[in-house]
Order: sequence, then C-alpha cells, then structure tokens
Amino acid sequence: MRLAAGLVLFAPLLLGQLDTNSVTVTASSSATLQPDEVVFSIQVGSGVTATLNDIVAALQGTGITSANFTGINSVQEVSGALPPMPMEIWLFTLAAPLAKIKDTVAQLTGVQQMITKQNNGLQMSFSVQGTQVSQQLQQSQPCVLSDLLANARTQAQNLASAEGFTLDVIQAMSSTISTSVSGQGQGFSSFRLGAAAAPCTVTVKFGLVRQ
Repeated sequence: MRLAAGLVLFAPLLLGQLDTNSVTVTASSSATLQPDEVVFSIQVGSGVTATLNDIVAALQGTGITSANFTGINSVQEVSGALPPMPMEIWLFTLAAPLAKIKDTVAQLTGVQQMITKQNNGLQMSFSVQGTQVSQQLQQSQPCVLSDLLANARTQAQNLASAEGFTLDVIQAMSSTISTSVSGQGQGFSSFRLGAAAAPCTVTVKFGLVRQ
C-alpha cells in the first residue's frame, strides 16, 4: 500500500468593512494537509495492584513510555460463576508514521501475543484511533503573514478607493496562525485517510485619508 502526504493551497478569503475613519479587512488562507501519522489506542487490563511502571515494562518493544499514558479506568471483571473482580484498564495512545503502519501493527501484535503467553494477569488490546498531521509536517508548512498582510492591504485599498479614500497607517492588527489540525477517527477495519485544514487569518484596521 502506497501512502502519500501533500499540500494544497487555497485562494485567500478577503472580507472588509468600511466606515468614515477606517477600513477593517480580514484576509484568510488555508492549507489542506494530508495526515502522515496513524494514532493507535492501546488498552491493558490488570489487577488493582499493578503500577504504571509495571504496565509500561510489559509493553516494552512497542515504543510506549509513560508519556503515552492517557488515563485509567476501574471496572469489574465478570468471569463465569466467580464473583466480579476489580480490574484496572490502562489507556495509552501511540502515533506512528503511516508509511510504517504494518511494522507498528506487527510490533503491537507481537507484544500482545507475548503478554497472552505469559499468563501474568494482563490483557492487551489495540485499535486504530484515527490519523493526524505530525508536528514536523505542520511546522514545515508555516503560514506566510506577509502574504496575508499584502492581500489585506490590496482589498482595503479597493474598498477605500471606491469611496474616495486612500489608505493611511495601520491602526490595529490581529492574526490567527494555526497549524492545529486533526485527522478523521476510524475503526481499524474501516481505516482511511482524511485531510485536515490549517487556517491562517489576519485582521487589519487601516486609517483612511480623503483623496
């Protein structure tokens, strides 16, 4: 299976509002980033005496550390005619490159089988939680603030000229430059890729001078 990541740039969206003393313009652009990582959800069941260090040690070989720990749930295990037994469910997430999804599945499966053979009271399961854009890819596609500002100035000048004004100095400016994107959550059996948008926005208020 060949998986690829790409970038598509869309034309900026320009919005403006003109009053007697100033013109305020918002320029936006967005990049569609293809997720390059798959996120696995790992669950490990244990007795109530187990510690986080015990569970991480049992997961050795998967690349999971305590930094991947996301939470713990307490449940009651029901087994046949025996009374319910308290049990802890340890939750982890693991991000891996899409290009290495088969290798990661093989590693997780190998550890799962080893835990089963050891019969030490632990139970492990895993599934695909979704996809995401890696921090490396996000940071490689930064928003270009100077381009947004140039677009905002052009739009503001067009609005001002239509009313007999020229632009003066910038009176205020705010920007939202975000690469916070998320993939589409998928079950393992229906896994597919989903694109995600990283928006960039700048709002600029220009003073006006009558022509």
